[in-house]
Amino acid sequence: MFSPFPYDKISSGKSFFGREEEMAVLSKSVQYSNNLLIYSKRRMGKSSLIHHFFENQKNSSLCIYVDLFDITSKEDFAKSLLRGVTEATKGDLKSAIKKLTSLFKRVRVEPTIDPNTLEYSIKPIIATLSFEEMMEDFFHTIRELSRESQVIIALDEFQQIATITDVKLDALLRKEIQIREKVSYLFLGSKRHLLTSLFEYQAPLYEMATHFELLPLKFDAIFDYVTQHLKIDEVALRTICEITRYETKMMQNVFHLLYLQKEENVTKERIDTVVNEIINSKDSSYKIIFDTLNNNQKIALKVFAKYKSGFFAQSVLNEFNIKKQTLQSAFDALFKRELIDKDGETYFIPDRTLELWVERL
Repeated sequence: MFSPFPYDKISSGKSFFGREEEMAVLSKSVQYSNNLLIYSKRRMGKSSLIHHFFENQKNSSLCIYVDLFDITSKEDFAKSLLRGVTEATKGDLKSAIKKLTSLFKRVRVEPTIDPNTLEYSIKPIIATLSFEEMMEDFFHTIRELSRESQVIIALDEFQQIATITDVKLDALLRKEIQIREKVSYLFLGSKRHLLTSLFEYQAPLYEMATHFELLPLKFDAIFDYVTQHLKIDEVALRTICEITRYETKMMQNVFHLLYLQKEENVTKERIDTVVNEIINSKDSSYKIIFDTLNNNQKIALKVFAKYKSGFFAQSVLNEFNIKKQTLQSAFDALFKRELIDKDGETYFIPDRTLELWVERL
């Protein structure tokens, strides 16, 4: 069965909506081989945006998508780049392997099969190569590929390179970015403070990309799309947007559950029911996370969920029987655990469902 509201996978095709302006910005940027630094809160649809953009560009550009979410070493970074190249190479399997073999100096490639989809693809063989050798092969191959067509490289969760400390990956990238031709880099991330620090004044990547914030979907675009599939009025839709704080993933989850009974009008009662269903579905996993916190961190999370701001007011400290310094230390620990984040000096819980769950405690 098809649902027009995918919430647990990339939105594509007709289910992708409301990002015409962002698509235009991306198109104009790569047209002139410029770079973009794209950031937003989590679950706002960055990955869906890039995949949809790549789908539109696939006939005119070589589109390389690299997810850096789980890298823990410089070698992981290099391997991810090489996998991105092999997965993006066009043509049938035999011709793609032949082409990559001619481009790579040291990296070997071989066919592999996905055990789940039974689809064939190509993987790089790099077990005996050093980090420097892998990076040299990657950049050499990109330069050669750019002679044939425009190359677009999307580095998702790019801020993860800041966790690699034994080599300056940003400085290494700068050297190549400065001499590129017909190559655009799209740097994506959700940890804004960490991501933008890689591009701030005196950092190696300073002025190497235009900053672009991906904002929440506009209400009118949401209304136009959702009303094609649900019996919902403006008041009910605004209620959903306010409850979810325009978090794309949670909105889509709410819409999907309402769509399962699409013949019925959407009421406040139905909205409350599906929101509770979503929160309850996460109860076990959130309890596991909560149980790993110490008492002060649990208090800090409760303080945040209840007050949103003004955490260090004496009345709040008295209510929760905690000292200001202790509460600040607990906030710092939650920040390191990525359970809370901040934009400037303003803290927020990046997972809206988790925030609603904590409010129940």
